[in-house]
Amino acid sequence: MDELNKYIESEGSPSYTRLIKDIKSITDYDWHVLSFVFVNIFVRTPAHIEEWRNVMSKATDDLNAKAKKMIDVLMSASLEGKEISEFRSEISDGPSTTLQQWNAHAARVKALGGHRIAAYDLFSALPDIAECIRQMTFIVWEAPSNYFLLTSDRPLVLQSRKTGSRAHAGWAKPDALGTIAVSPSRFLTMFYCKLSGIYLLKATPIQVAGLNLETIKFATNEIYSSFECPKALHWMKGLEI
Repeated sequence: MDELNKYIESEGSPSYTRLIKDIKSITDYDWHVLSFVFVNIFVRTPAHIEEWRNVMSKATDDLNAKAKKMIDVLMSASLEGKEISEFRSEISDGPSTTLQQWNAHAARVKALGGHRIAAYDLFSALPDIAECIRQMTFIVWEAPSNYFLLTSDRPLVLQSRKTGSRAHAGWAKPDALGTIAVSPSRFLTMFYCKLSGIYLLKATPIQVAGLNLETIKFATNEIYSSFECPKALHWMKGLEI
């Protein structure tokens, strides 16, 4: 995966530079490359990998709870002499993974060192997520002179345009909003819109402040914690309004 990161960063560097310096020079090839650059930035951070491990754990608990409920219903129906075939519609046809296989994989993800398996799962999804990003509209916000945009250790954030929350946000969902400060002078927003393409807009000082607060908010939630870095958390909490 380290080699994959290096390859994507190397191939994407010229396209990323053009995005910062001259968006009019962006080609279809750049668009394709940038989609992989951004999804790679999104999935490779330790915070997101740990988040995926938690998602897997919760999904496994939910799946097992549903399976137990179905078994209980089938057992009850069997004891009552009902025809079991009437429950066939409740069962998905041809599952690609059995419950036992899912549980075994989830156990490996949850175990010590499971972050490597979780990372592999995420990196396997790169082409699918990149395809979603290529369907999105890019708006590049340019900060006024003497104003600067904050960058972050977890630079790319996915959230819902409707709720402003990361909870249940997904790249394939119509309300997906991806944001990243690509440089101290430019901030990128990605979302689905009928008017596709890439556009450059001038940000006002107030908008720059708002974008910076968004970066701080998500950095507070996703990077720093009172356990690992109390001083940084205290400083960033003090910037909230």
